[in-house]
Amino acid sequence: MDNVSVNKLVDSYENHLPREICLSVAKDIVSKFTDKEIILLEYKLAIDNLMIGEQVKVVNCTGTLLHTNLGRAQTEISFSGHASNIEFDLSNQKRGERNRYLTYAMNLLLGSEGVCFVNNNASSLFISLNIMKKSKGIDSVIISRGEVVEIGGSYRLPEIIAETGLKLIEIGTTNKTHKRDYSSALKQNPKAVILKVNRSNFSISGFVEEVSISELKTIADEYGALLIHDMGSGLVIEKKFLEKNNIDYFKNEQHVQDSLKDGADLVMFSGDKLFGSIQAGIIAGRKQLINNIKESPLFRTYRCSPVVTYELQRTTNLYLSKKENLIPLWNSLQVTYDQLLERVKNISNKLTLDHSINDDYSLIGGGSMPEVKIPSPVISIATSEDNNILSKLASLEIPVIPRIKDSKVIFDIRSSFEADDPLIINALNNL
Repeated sequence: MDNVSVNKLVDSYENHLPREICLSVAKDIVSKFTDKEIILLEYKLAIDNLMIGEQVKVVNCTGTLLHTNLGRAQTEISFSGHASNIEFDLSNQKRGERNRYLTYAMNLLLGSEGVCFVNNNASSLFISLNIMKKSKGIDSVIISRGEVVEIGGSYRLPEIIAETGLKLIEIGTTNKTHKRDYSSALKQNPKAVILKVNRSNFSISGFVEEVSISELKTIADEYGALLIHDMGSGLVIEKKFLEKNNIDYFKNEQHVQDSLKDGADLVMFSGDKLFGSIQAGIIAGRKQLINNIKESPLFRTYRCSPVVTYELQRTTNLYLSKKENLIPLWNSLQVTYDQLLERVKNISNKLTLDHSINDDYSLIGGGSMPEVKIPSPVISIATSEDNNILSKLASLEIPVIPRIKDSKVIFDIRSSFEADDPLIINALNNL
C-alpha cells in the first residue's frame, strides 16, 4: 500500500479546525496505521472526537437549572472584552482601586463591611483560611461532622483544609452537633476558627440538631474565635420577590444577608449558583479580614478577570434595581406551570414526530437544594438504544441536551431560553 500523504489526508475531510491541529492529528494517525482505508476512517473519527469536545453553545433541556456539566447559571454575557477601567480612575486619569463600584454595590446588596472576588468558591475557603493562618495565627478548623462535605468534581472539604496546613477538628455526630461541642473544642484548641458549611448538595432529616450562626457567634465571641460561613449556593434575593412570585422552595435556606447580620465574620458563596451569575467566589464580611485577603500576594493568583467582574457587577445591579426577573435563573423560577405549559404546547404544535406532553419535575441543580422539585410540563419521546436520538441531538451545530427517564427522552424547557425554542423544534423535526 502506498504511503498516505499527511497533507492529502488533511484535505480529505473538510472541517473548521485550524490546519495545524489537523496536521498534528494526521501525522499521529499515519504513524500508527498502514492501511489507507483504516487511515482515512481513523482520521475522520479523531477529528470528529476533537470537534465534539470544543466548548460551544448548547440548549439546556435537562430541566436542571444550574447544571454543573452545562456551566451552571446561564447568563447573557454583555461584556465586549474591550479595554475597561477595571483598575483605572477615570476622574483622576491614573491607576485606581480595582472593582471600586462593584465593591460598593455588593456591600450594599449584602450588608457587608467588605467584599472581594476570586475565581470560585473553593478558592474562597482556601485563601481565607490561608490568610487567617498567617495574619491571625489560627492553627485549626472546628467543624461539625455533619458538614464535612464532598461536592461535584471530587472536591472534598478535608482535602482543601489539609492543603492549608491547618488541623481539622470534627465535632458532634453526623446528625447532631450541640453548642457544647463547639465550646469544648475551643477550650482545647484556643487558636481554632469555627467553620460552618452549608449542606447544599444533600440534606439530613429526622433526628437532627445543628447550631445556628447567631448561636455560634456567641460562642466564638466568648473564646475570641473567628466564625466563617461557607454558604456555597449563595441566596441573596429579596424575600419580597419570593413572596410576590409564590416561590416557596427557599423557606429553609438561609440568605447571605442573614448570615452576616447574625454575626459571621466571613461569608463565602458561588457566583454561578443561586446568585445567578458567572463563575466566581464571593467573600464578604469584616473589612479588616477582607483587606487582609486583598493585601496578600496569594490573592493576585486567585482574583477574577475583567469579564467576570463586569458580569458580577451587572447581576448585582439587577438585584439592587429590583429587576431580578432579568436574571435567567430567577426568570425560570418565577414562570408558573401554566405559563410553561403554553410554551410547551406552542412547541408541540410545530412538531412532526410522535411525542406526548407529561407532568414532571425540574431541579435547581448545581449542588443546590437537592430536595426541591419544581412541577413542570415536559415533552416526552419514546426511544430505544438503536435510534441514537441523544447522539443526533449532541452532534447538531447547536446541540440540544435533554434527559432520559424511564426509556424516554425528556425535553424540560424550564431550563432553556424561550428564544431557543425554534432550535428545539428544528432539532426534533430532523431526528
